[in-house]
Amino acid sequence: MYLFYDFETSSKEFLGQILSYAFVLTNSNYEPLNSLTGKIKLNRTQCPEVKAILTNKINVQNLQQTGIPEYEAAQTIFSFINQLIKHHNQITLIGFNSNNFDLSFLRNLLVRYGFNPYFNGKLKNIDILHWIQHIAFYNEDQFPWVLSENDTKRYYSFKLEDITQASALLTNEQSHDAFEDVILSIKLVSYFEQKFKQRLTEFKPILLPENSDNTHLLKQRYRHFPEDGSNPKKYIYRYFYSLVLQPKSLLMINIKDLQALLSVKPTWTSITQEEKLSCIQYINSNKHFFIGETCEKNETETYQTIIDLINQDPFFANLQQSPKQYFQLIKKEWDIEYQIHEIGFDHHIDTLNRLKHELFNNPESYPNLLQELLSKRTSKQDTYLIQLFNRLYLNISENPDPALLTRYLKPRYITKEMYRNPEEITTFDQQDHELEDALKTCENENDISILNALKEYYTLFKTQLKTTV
Repeated sequence: MYLFYDFETSSKEFLGQILSYAFVLTNSNYEPLNSLTGKIKLNRTQCPEVKAILTNKINVQNLQQTGIPEYEAAQTIFSFINQLIKHHNQITLIGFNSNNFDLSFLRNLLVRYGFNPYFNGKLKNIDILHWIQHIAFYNEDQFPWVLSENDTKRYYSFKLEDITQASALLTNEQSHDAFEDVILSIKLVSYFEQKFKQRLTEFKPILLPENSDNTHLLKQRYRHFPEDGSNPKKYIYRYFYSLVLQPKSLLMINIKDLQALLSVKPTWTSITQEEKLSCIQYINSNKHFFIGETCEKNETETYQTIIDLINQDPFFANLQQSPKQYFQLIKKEWDIEYQIHEIGFDHHIDTLNRLKHELFNNPESYPNLLQELLSKRTSKQDTYLIQLFNRLYLNISENPDPALLTRYLKPRYITKEMYRNPEEITTFDQQDHELEDALKTCENENDISILNALKEYYTLFKTQLKTTV
């Protein structure tokens, strides 16, 4: 059974929140059998980004009146998926550009309220976008290519809206309504399966040539983004040196990235371990796709010098012998909601679920429950559990501790310390200015109404921010 899904969110960052959700269960012929849809009101710690709201067209004032609390949504969605798995034994989640976006939002939502998002391995996942790109690269003449331009750059678009319009499946603009996007995705899959005679569920996100064990140099077809504004190619090749090849995961050195380092470094020995590490890509079938091809003789000869340097390098040799070192080396001190797997799923999730119920039954128990966690803290996982418990308390308590609220709001909306890449994030004040600018230039009546609703929410959020920080 296939469970197609889509979310509209408050942010592109995983610290954000799902605002609306849609799940549609289908059989192998993509005929709908069951569905679940809903809207989630914003937590007090959530302030939507202007661009996100302009994209999903959600009126946040209506959302606060008609949506359900996030903890109720987490329970509803978990129960829905869990019952489907009990009935069908295994379910495959299918979304468009979902493996690196919607899937992480789903897992974060469930973990926040003490639900294990992995369902004992019985919830699989497929990304339609990966399948679509694979079809495009190997069916150049039949694929409905859409040439787009953005900031003087030209590229072939793989947006759901563009592909479905080019395929005559969508005759107007994409609504960005979660349920309508799910139905559109189902139509696209059905249409492409018939057109290209390829089943989505038979697509293997990692596929290597038969002789890949005998060669270290592999190539992959990839999207082309020319820097000079010229017309892009349908695809280009990227070249990789394979360190570790496993059925569902790969550890590869991006040759182009390593060449770029060599072009600015005086010698190979002057390249640091951290710089070498930045050239390595971990490719996992649950999130990425890699269709490898064998290189021609002339391609191998082109890169032979750098291959020889890699072969003689002790750092890369050690990673080949012990791939687990790679994951230790790339560990970051990111917020738990960027890496929810770090909490561990032996007992921490069950503990959070228990604490949630105790807090609901007795809101005044928070100090004692927190003290219980602090007294037993012995590991990083315990610290992550405490962070999630504190955030749960902030989201469900009617009158949370102002000091604790400040500890969350300041690093997220003022200093940006909470974010993985703070240089790419805007503060609340910057978002507020962006909102004012959007209102001055917007001419669409519906968008103006949506922005005014967001402005009301920003006014209240600003008051909270000034009060607590």
